[in-house]
Amino acid sequence: MHWLLDPFQSDFSQRAGIVCLMVGVLAPVVGTWVSLRRLAYMGDAMSHSLLGGVALAFAWFGTAAVLPGALVAGIFMAVVIHLLSQNRRIAHDSIIAVVGSGMFAFGVLALGKVDTSVSLTHFLFGQLLTVNTLDMWITFALTIGSLFFVWFRFEDLKIATFDRDHATQVGVRAQRLDAAMLVLLAICVVVCLSTVGTVLTVSLLITPTATARLFFNRVGSITRAAVAIGLSEVLVGFIVSYHADLAPGPTITLITTVVFIIMYVTQFATSDRAYVHHTHEHEHHK
Repeated sequence: MHWLLDPFQSDFSQRAGIVCLMVGVLAPVVGTWVSLRRLAYMGDAMSHSLLGGVALAFAWFGTAAVLPGALVAGIFMAVVIHLLSQNRRIAHDSIIAVVGSGMFAFGVLALGKVDTSVSLTHFLFGQLLTVNTLDMWITFALTIGSLFFVWFRFEDLKIATFDRDHATQVGVRAQRLDAAMLVLLAICVVVCLSTVGTVLTVSLLITPTATARLFFNRVGSITRAAVAIGLSEVLVGFIVSYHADLAPGPTITLITTVVFIIMYVTQFATSDRAYVHHTHEHEHHK
């Protein structure tokens, strides 16, 4: 029991644990829709593109402005990509690549002009143990708002994702939902910033959902399973990183990957045995 509770003895580790809980819920919820809508590349590009907002916010206003600065950069990218995507002559992934690479390059240049005492890896791989009270409350507000949106528009999201023609017929404004999903993705990436950083954000967005999809087909079931998996992974990762004296972000990411591989092998082996058993029964009844 001490092994589980020791990481949460200090104030800063308690704040880190609370942020882990919020990320463990929000990332899989948003990640379910990111996966179903095939936006994984968008999530990866957006996570890198926040560096510009992080750098400018830090340079102008200090550490307290990092999350708001990242949020502004993420929403800006979401709006720009949504507007440019209206031109059907250019593929959606091409637009993401152009905007994402440009914003990432700007971020790298901007970080190069920030006080040299600030390490680039501080933003690339997370800053979980430096989360302050303001960061925690910003994360809480963004998480609650995002979860409420998904819950309130759940059916509309399903229709717009799987049958856009039917969505138009029943009055669901699919393009507005597309824009809202990009903003929601930006918010989720910002929330993940403190936990795993910009580089590893996609791991929390995609991997728990990918693991859940190995065993479930319905959106609701996938979401619930992904949340359970994500919560377990971030908490275990945080505890292991504390005792092993490792960086929390990469530790959490490595655990999500290991869990996915184990579940993939388990599901594959189970399916293979079921197939062989069914084949033998079929031959026996001939």
